[in-house]
Amino acid sequence: MGKTLRRLVPIGAAMVAVNAIVPAAFADEGGSSGWEQTFTPPFHLAAGESCAFELQADVLYDHEITRVVETFPDGSPRVIDTQGSLGFRFTNVDSGESIRRDTSGTLRATIGEDGGIDFRFQGNGLAVIRVPNALTAPGVYVVSGNVDYLRHADGQREFAEVDGTLENVCQTLD
Repeated sequence: MGKTLRRLVPIGAAMVAVNAIVPAAFADEGGSSGWEQTFTPPFHLAAGESCAFELQADVLYDHEITRVVETFPDGSPRVIDTQGSLGFRFTNVDSGESIRRDTSGTLRATIGEDGGIDFRFQGNGLAVIRVPNALTAPGVYVVSGNVDYLRHADGQREFAEVDGTLENVCQTLD
């Protein structure tokens, strides 16, 4: 199962990063809880990819754990939970202006048979929407509250339900 989780980390981290503070007892890697430590890497987006400018996202703190809750009959993950604390510094590379944001919360990712993914945030989180996307404006969104974010099988992304706030970091730093 460890290999499966490591394979999923780049998918989730590139798309969405989120987590909540969890007692260390839940994070017993290899223990009966099924939680494994994972890390979200920093990322860089070229101008025009999500923002009008070049964006650098550096990880300030990262204490994340992930577990597979349910699998498809072939053993591949169907439902994945992620939680822990995660913070970023976002920098507009062109202007040098930066902001810090806490993206700690919980995330449940449910993968459909067609390859679409339903991400359900509680607390804070991060969603990156790249060009082209017809359903929601491209951007780097820090979410807060209860948010349902969909990545459809065709790659289009949208916020299906928002009971909270969305901050587009691209607009904040423009």
